[in-house]
Order: sequence, then C-alpha cells, then structure tokens
Amino acid sequence: MGSSVMVRVRYAPSPTGSPHVGNIRTALFNFLFARSEGGRFIVRIEDTDQTRKVEGALEDILASLRWLGIEWDEGPEIGGEFGPYFQSQRLKIYQHHADELLKKGAAYRCFCTPQELEEMREYQRINKIPQMYDRRCRGKTADEIGKELASGKPFVVRLAMPLQGKIAFEDAVRGRVEYEASLIDDQVLLKSDGWPTYHLANVVDDHLQQISHVIRGDEWINSTPKHVVLYQAFGWEPPIFAHAPIIKGADGAKLSKRHGDTRCLDYREKGYLAEAVANFIALIGWSPGDNREIMRIQELEAAFSLQGIQPSPGVFDLQKLQWMNGEYIRALSKEQLYEVVAAFDANTKDEQYLESASRAVFSQALKKGDKDYVMRALALEQERVKLLTEFPEACEFFFVDHVRFDDQGVAKWKGQPHIEALMNFYLEHLADKTEMSAEDCEQMVNAAVERLGLLKRALAIHPTRVALTGRSFGPGLFELMALLGAARMKTRFEIAKNVLNA
Repeated sequence: MGSSVMVRVRYAPSPTGSPHVGNIRTALFNFLFARSEGGRFIVRIEDTDQTRKVEGALEDILASLRWLGIEWDEGPEIGGEFGPYFQSQRLKIYQHHADELLKKGAAYRCFCTPQELEEMREYQRINKIPQMYDRRCRGKTADEIGKELASGKPFVVRLAMPLQGKIAFEDAVRGRVEYEASLIDDQVLLKSDGWPTYHLANVVDDHLQQISHVIRGDEWINSTPKHVVLYQAFGWEPPIFAHAPIIKGADGAKLSKRHGDTRCLDYREKGYLAEAVANFIALIGWSPGDNREIMRIQELEAAFSLQGIQPSPGVFDLQKLQWMNGEYIRALSKEQLYEVVAAFDANTKDEQYLESASRAVFSQALKKGDKDYVMRALALEQERVKLLTEFPEACEFFFVDHVRFDDQGVAKWKGQPHIEALMNFYLEHLADKTEMSAEDCEQMVNAAVERLGLLKRALAIHPTRVALTGRSFGPGLFELMALLGAARMKTRFEIAKNVLNA
C-alpha cells in the first residue's frame, strides 16, 4: 500500500458486553496510529450476531471510548460518508457480495442439516480426524444445486478455500506468516437466515470503508488467512495487518479478573483517572522506544508507530497502574484535584466507596464545607493517595469533630509520663491564638520539646500527630496543624489528654 494512501483504521467491537482492557487497547492503538499519521479513526459496530447482543453494551462501548479521550471521526452518533456503521444495517451489501463469490466459484452453497453436521463431527471425533467441514457440498453439480434450491432446502454459503499450497501474508508486528491451506476450514460466510458471519462482513466493510490498516489482537491472526483468500477472491488489495500481542498477568498467567481484567468503566468507578488508564493500556505490548512511562495522550499520539508494537505478550500489572494513577493525581493543581474528586464523589457507583465509613462526612464537606479548607486538605493528602476512592478515609480527620483513634497509636503513647504535660503545653500556647502558619506550629512543637526536656523531638511529634489525627501516619505534621487551625487543635488536645492518659 503506497504511502500516499490516507491512513484509515477502525475499532469494530461487537455489542456483546462491556469492553475490557484488551478490547479497549485495540481501540487505543488504532486511535493513536490514526492521530500519529494524520489519518481517520472509525468506529464500526459488528452486531451481526443478534443472539449474543447485550442490552447496554453499545452505550458502555461508546462511554469507555469517550472516558479515555478516544474520539472517533466516523461512526455511531456522528455518521460519515462510509456508513451505515452498524453491520445489522448493511445486510443487503453482504448478500450481494456473497452472490458475487458464488458466481465466481469462490464460494458454494452448503445444504447440510445441523444433524448431518453433528454426525460428521462425531465421526471425526471417534476417528480422531481434525474437525472441519468435509466439503461434501463443494462438489455438487449445477443440477443437484438446482434441485436443492427448488425444494426450498435452506443453505449457508461457504468459502472455497484452496485445497493445497500455502497462504501467506505480511504482518507489521510478526513479519511473514504462513498457513497450510489444506488445514483451514471452508468458513461459513452467509448463514441460512441471510445474515453474514464475522469473516464476510469484516472483509467487505474494511474494503468498502477504505480501511488501510487492520490493527487487532493476536487472537484474530488465525482468521487472517481466510480474509486473505477473500480479498483475493474479490480482486481487492488487502490492508496492512498488525496483530498486537496477547496480554498476560504480572505472574505470566493468562489475564483474568484476579489480575484486574475487568470492565474498562470499572476503573472509572474505582477511582482511576482516565489519563492514567489510557497511558497504562497504551504501554501494554507497545513501547515508544525509550524509557518513558508517564506519557500524556498527545505524547502517545506523537510517538506511536506500528514498529513499537512488541510481538511478545504484554503484561498487565495492577500495581503499576496504581503507581501511575498516583503520579497523575499528584500532577493535578489543587483546583483541578478538587474538581476531579468532587465529580468522582458525585458520580461514582462503586458500592465499596459509597458504603465506606468515611464517605458520608467527606461528601458533606465537598458539598457544603469551606471550599478553600477542603481544597487544602485534599492537597495535603495528594502525595500519598493512589486512587480517588482513598481520599475520604485519608482526609476524614480534617472534617470531623472527634477523630477515630487508631488502637496502635493510642497503645504506644497511652500512659507515657510526658503526654499530659505535652497536651497542657499546647493548650496553654494556643489559648490566645486564632491562625498559625506551618512555621508557627513547628516552633510550638520545638518549644514543647525544650520546655519538657525531651531527648528526641520524635517524642513530641508522634503523639501530637495521634492526638490531632487519631493515627500514626499522614501528611506533614506542621502543614496539617496549620490547616486545622488553633480552635480545632485546642478541642483535639483536650480530648487526647483523656484518651492518652493512663
């Protein structure tokens, strides 16, 4: 295919369920390639198998693409000059092309009944013969076919595969790929109800919609020789094929739900940012050729090439995705973070998040609290959080009147001889204070260490954190003290004096 031909690629899902990571990676690779080459990205819905159609699947497909920033140039909801973009609306086109193949002798009518086909398969199983159609209808004469048609007997249209030789094609990822023609079945192209199978509809549409490159998952590579034969039968030039590698879990096993292979939209519900998910998925089985990992969508578009797709399996590592998500969270300005967290809290349907103990007070603070105070609280926890779902628990102590004390934190400091004096020192120091900076708070802690004669500053810092937050870990102590303010600190030191004393 000459370089002057415009790049036109397609993502062609079946509405049989909500798309998972592997499926969406195909969409992303096609989209990035189109953008990198100044081409067109088409979405085509392959809905010819009506029995497997799932209610809501189409909506999930389009929502997944939009969430990840994968905008299509032609397809559902926006149309285009090569429509319709639903295969169920193109049946006459496929029937016409099936007739063309029959006239050329590149396909034939098969009148075998389901019972006959089952008996054939059973015979092959018993005799350990490779299971494929035995081509018994392929040799029917014109008279025999005429009689069958006259009787009204139903038939399917099958592809007449070459009986010998090799079928070869060049794959942009794997190089030259060859198959023994005699080992490939005479594929059904048109079913008895007039609906096409995937193979016929796929090839016809790719040609009529001028698809230049077919980028798809490795699971389709065994179908490609059938498609090559179809292109040859029609006298069409095939597109360039590129089969992306399968995806495995970090343990090397086949990707499954336990590795994180779940609906793409589940990641939205569980607190992942779309930019992080797109970045992560793009790097499964593709490399920009350097050591970059954090890449915005514009950088991915600029760097993407078919040469970067690796032939070896890609790895889905959930821990890496979480790390990457944390990096994207930290890159947000405090204003952006507030907007993202508020939108997530208002829209997520994740049950675990909605039912969490910290969520109610957090949600109330987002809706009715002091926006600047909430924004600063989120910013303090921004360095430690990897998922948006973690913010309610991480920030809870900023928004409650009485913190929940961690048992270990209390156990470590309860009854220590200097604790009551430390709390009293703070209460005395804060008596006339309203606002304090982080530097003021550090000076107060240092003064307490000196007044009480403590050998280590940690003997003041750690119990102070427990007193104010209820926990032994968290953001910078002096920054959180400054944000809490003198009034909140006084209340908490009074409570902690009782909790931490023997």
